Amino acid sequence: MFRKVTFALLALALLLPGSLAQDEKPTVAILRFGPMINFDAIQELIMQSLQVHGFLSEAEAAAGLSGDRDLEGERLRITLGDANLSFANVNFIVDAALDKGADALVTFSTPVTLAALKATQELEDPPLVLFGSVYNPYEAGVAQTSCVKPAHVTGLESVTLYADIVPLLLLQNPDIKTIGAVYSASETSGRLGAEEIVEVATALGLTVEQAAVTSVADLAPAAEGLVAKGVEAFLIPSDLLTVVGLPTLMQVGIDNGLPVFHSTGNSVFDGATVSAGVSETGVQGKMLGALLAGALRGDLDASRTGIGSLSRITVAVSADTAAMQDVALSDALLERADLIVQDGIPVGRRILEALLRFGLEPAVAEQIAVQIGYMVALGRELDLDLPPEVEEVLMRALADQAVQDDIAAALNDLHCTDEIIAEQQAELDAMEG
Repeated sequence: MFRKVTFALLALALLLPGSLAQDEKPTVAILRFGPMINFDAIQELIMQSLQVHGFLSEAEAAAGLSGDRDLEGERLRITLGDANLSFANVNFIVDAALDKGADALVTFSTPVTLAALKATQELEDPPLVLFGSVYNPYEAGVAQTSCVKPAHVTGLESVTLYADIVPLLLLQNPDIKTIGAVYSASETSGRLGAEEIVEVATALGLTVEQAAVTSVADLAPAAEGLVAKGVEAFLIPSDLLTVVGLPTLMQVGIDNGLPVFHSTGNSVFDGATVSAGVSETGVQGKMLGALLAGALRGDLDASRTGIGSLSRITVAVSADTAAMQDVALSDALLERADLIVQDGIPVGRRILEALLRFGLEPAVAEQIAVQIGYMVALGRELDLDLPPEVEEVLMRALADQAVQDDIAAALNDLHCTDEIIAEQQAELDAMEG
């Protein structure tokens, strides 16, 4: 049900003029900041899309998921680059892809996307740069607006809604007064995220103590400094430095009995007590895959394809981390959670409730919910051997109208007409004036 709706909508995004210059066998570089669960899921779905659109065989798509070698397919070359969570490696993986003659750079994260833009902006015939998992692309300098941008660049912005995230601390502890925010001073998403946290928290009557860091080595002393100021929980903006350093922040939480909330989807798998952020990996992977396939076919004109946005947050809670921090999770927070990680296993809470209402035995319902919890976390399609009536219940729970609306809204924003470009440029000119 959901898959048919999704791909029908995605097809609309491909009905755009223009073409991407191709070799006889084009080369696609998939470049990522590090081995992160969201990037794994997006990459997997891009490979599936390339298979669906006939650019890869099933065996080639599976082989293309390997991070230690390039793929020489019958119709397509795939080269993979991973910065291994090191900012110092970002330029290297971009340069390596260009040296291999990449016709398209698919970039995950803001630093990798900025490096790709810098390396290609002066080229006479630059490769397509198609990005995902990028926060604050306009403030960071990837583009000026969704349609005023480099002609060879497009992709999907991840929007962090702090107005929805900050109140989660009050669900956990209604009496909380002071929270701590550690953020990356060198990343736009960290700086702007910290500002938004202060704005939202202040409106809710909370005090925010902040600490800016520039390296993972700074995290522990910065967090301990906030503990000394009396913070009762940490709320971390969505930047890569704090994702890399989450084990350090978690340890500070363990030592001081404080929960760590992180504003990046699925960061509970990296050590956060609570993660709340954009986690539309399924939507993002399918959209990027369909757009890439359109470019390879020559159906997609990147100069007329605007930057889309994704903002639907997923709230996940790690009972494992909370136990290590000696934090008692509130019933209100657990009720809000989409995923609950217990003994290393993510359980789709709403799926479990739906199955129990359907009449399944609790043990059977929990087993199915665990499997679907993994699928929700990775953005995968439902692929279980279930009775049709049970599958229908699960599909309704997974493919709710909000998700479909998000996909439709994002795709409707992609096409840049002359009127839209002129309007956005006029707004920029007015701001500068």
